[in-house]
Amino acid sequence: MTTGRIAWALKAMAAIDRETLLLYAWADLTYEGIALAMDVPVGTVRSRLNRARRTLRTQLDLEILDETENDHGRLAAAPRNA
Repeated sequence: MTTGRIAWALKAMAAIDRETLLLYAWADLTYEGIALAMDVPVGTVRSRLNRARRTLRTQLDLEILDETENDHGRLAAAPRNA
């Protein structure tokens, strides 16, 4: 996958969803941190991130391994006995 394809997919999504996704992915803010930064409820952050992820998956034809993600899209922690 090229950087150009990712940039194109980001550009194609709604600006508010892109901004939310970038705060999460690049600024490494928590849902609560994004909510404070954008002055919106945490539920709104969750909705925007869900929509942004769906857009990326559709635009990039990605098959994300859902079993490796937890409810917030971050990779699940390694098992404690590993």
